[in-house]
Amino acid sequence: MKRIISDYSSVAKDLFTAATSGFFDRRFYEECNPDVPRGVLASLRHFLAHGGSEGRAPSRRFDSTFYLRNYSDVKDAGINPLLHFLRFGRFEDRSPTLYEYLIATGNFGNKEVLRKFINALSQAKDYQNDLVDISLFNVFGDQQPERREIRRLVANVFLSGVGIEVGALQDPLPIPEYVSIKYVDRFSKSQLYEQYPELRGAPLVEVDIVDNGEVLGSLSAESQDFVIANHFLEHTQDPIATLKNFRRVIRSGGCMYIAVPDQTSTFDRDRTPTSLDHIIADHSNGPGLSRHQHFVEWVTKCEPHFGRVYQDHEINLRVKELEEKDYSIHFHCWAPDGFKDFLSYCADEVGFRIAFFARCPGEVVVILKVT
Repeated sequence: MKRIISDYSSVAKDLFTAATSGFFDRRFYEECNPDVPRGVLASLRHFLAHGGSEGRAPSRRFDSTFYLRNYSDVKDAGINPLLHFLRFGRFEDRSPTLYEYLIATGNFGNKEVLRKFINALSQAKDYQNDLVDISLFNVFGDQQPERREIRRLVANVFLSGVGIEVGALQDPLPIPEYVSIKYVDRFSKSQLYEQYPELRGAPLVEVDIVDNGEVLGSLSAESQDFVIANHFLEHTQDPIATLKNFRRVIRSGGCMYIAVPDQTSTFDRDRTPTSLDHIIADHSNGPGLSRHQHFVEWVTKCEPHFGRVYQDHEINLRVKELEEKDYSIHFHCWAPDGFKDFLSYCADEVGFRIAFFARCPGEVVVILKVT
């Protein structure tokens, strides 16, 4: 009898703690979960007994999935995530939602400015049809955060499950601990050092899958939750085909995380941005027709920014050297608006929508949600 009274008392205490916390919204919980029992206490009992451990959110103020995923000790202990937060987590500086976590852990001086950016990320994730097009210059002004910090924030919001990163080299995307990732490149790590002597000494990632990143022929259809390609698409000879192959390996509801350099602020700045007509022609007629001219443009307009200036009679020799080596150059380059136009053109044909478009110092970061 004492055990029964003790169990009843414990349940009653749990119900009271959750009900009076301000973190359980009965209407929200019942509307989001049509299968749960209705009633003043019925839905709360369901959340405490089952919903929390299943990752169901009790309100907009608390994200059970995030809490269990980010704090594995809570999941391992089998404790209802909200009860843990109310009794222990908030006093241990644990965050109730991903967005509060990002604000708390973000390496920024002005938290209110950071909150504005996090809210934009939240809107891009939660709203299904609206494109969030944001300029970091307008958000952060002269106090721009580090590039990797912005990339980390975007990755934390949008990436989950299993995926790949193509062409990470020495600069892999900072990803959440709960994400499973494999690295894809056309060469093994040792071969990459041979192909790019300038990278010797750089801490290249271990290549898990040796494959052509433009084709991904070794990966099965709909086998990934996401594909990451940072400063890779400009290296592809047929960007449209590349996006189609990315889409092929991603499950419905997954995403592409893509960053490209802003042509106006890199060593591509003396080039004419690649036109949409040019990219369409490369896809329709094959990229081989324009390949040679791309190498000529690289040697004459990009390599001088690395201190490599060639006499007229040396240009063809250098072009031939790079072509024979199949050196990875920037075949294409975009200013932000031109890249957005390119993605908008591809969206329906490839099968994605642009969810997030961030104009950052030196680059553009986008999230393409697979449809």
